[in-house]
Amino acid sequence: MEFYHLSGYTWHSAAAMIYKGYIILFAFVLLATLQAFFNKPKWGKTFGYKTFKGVVINRIHNKVYLLTEEGEIYLFYAKRRLFPQDRVKLQGTAKGTFVKPQNIEVKRGLLQRLRVKFHQTLKERFLKTAKRPFEKKLGSALLFGENWFSRKERKKLSLIGIYHLVVISGMHYALLFSFFLIFPARFKVRYYIALVFLAFFTFLVLFPKAPSYRAFTSFALFLASKIGERPYSPLKALLVGYSISLLLFPHWFYSLGFWLSYLASLGLILYYRSNRTPEENFLRNFFGTLLGLEATLVVLAVITPLIGYSFHFFSFGSFLYGWAFTVLTELFLLVGILNVVTYWNFPPLVQAQ
Repeated sequence: MEFYHLSGYTWHSAAAMIYKGYIILFAFVLLATLQAFFNKPKWGKTFGYKTFKGVVINRIHNKVYLLTEEGEIYLFYAKRRLFPQDRVKLQGTAKGTFVKPQNIEVKRGLLQRLRVKFHQTLKERFLKTAKRPFEKKLGSALLFGENWFSRKERKKLSLIGIYHLVVISGMHYALLFSFFLIFPARFKVRYYIALVFLAFFTFLVLFPKAPSYRAFTSFALFLASKIGERPYSPLKALLVGYSISLLLFPHWFYSLGFWLSYLASLGLILYYRSNRTPEENFLRNFFGTLLGLEATLVVLAVITPLIGYSFHFFSFGSFLYGWAFTVLTELFLLVGILNVVTYWNFPPLVQAQ
């Protein structure tokens, strides 16, 4: 009797702790959401010669998006090298939202300088191996998270429903993590090495983007749970990543890429109901079930309504195109990441890419 009474007490205590943990986590999520909601950036509207101070939040081709200290977004064109998280002092003539720059001053902290150095070194090496212009653009997007597609190319990718796939996502992290399985599990060596490398890749190779930060948070918590021998909850990891992202970058709340990434991950978590990361579920399905058809359909079923609403059209071919392009993307990433890790020193891999 005492044994069963103790077991029941222990079970209820564990359930209460889990319940309390979710309450605290949802409060954290609510706080981050409210902060993002009440700090919504506005499109700038001003005229004449002005001085703007702020941070670069995005760059598409030569179009730069600047978030000012006043919470306004302005656009300007620049051929010089500007990167997300560059702090900029911009002087020029404003016409509404657009600014014709006359002088641009850039300040970079230590982390940003290191990030630019590593990023540009790897990218320049890649560009020397890529032959065709579109191959360079595709590789820059898939391997380095940069968007150099023209408006016409972006429209074509959107029309066939695969534009959302041309970003750094969980697939990259799942493939990167698979490389570390060659290291021994004893003393948790593979987990320590994988965590260090993924942190290096996220913070010193890539510039801040919602999909990559979400994937890193998921994998970092997963690896930490392996190292600390603690249970891992993919749903909790997703909520933690959501909260941290919005606390650091509130403007991501209004980004389509942010919601596509989190909704796709939530769909995989709810569908598979496992204690693995969404990326690991996707990768296992890719190699185990019709080249990932099942996982691809789950993701597309979740994100297609949002894509249709955002782009004001719906492509019935997106399910077929999305699956086919996902397969090709996985193969490209497999070879491309091998090239990144080996710094393009193996000619057969370069030719395969």
